[in-house]
Amino acid sequence: MNTDNQHSIKELLQKYVQKNGKQQLYAERIVVENWPQYVGEVCAKYSTCESIINGVMRVKVTNAALRFELMGQKSTILNKINADYAFPVVKDIQFY
Repeated sequence: MNTDNQHSIKELLQKYVQKNGKQQLYAERIVVENWPQYVGEVCAKYSTCESIINGVMRVKVTNAALRFELMGQKSTILNKINADYAFPVVKDIQFY
């Protein structure tokens, strides 16, 4: 249904991201927004993914017991996140 002059916003955004080499930055933003999908709604209620800088995700956790549990599940969470992408978006997670 798309003609030469009609493109969806998603298509245009993907072209812009690829053309300007911003795939990593775009993927990081999506991961931050989708944090509840990676850890579940209950964990997301007590934790917030605040940023990803140089491949290191910073997650604020308000419950000490949950922080300990998330630290134990770090490799599983990293695998879930990076499985969605062709390149590693997150290299490490810092829980605080």
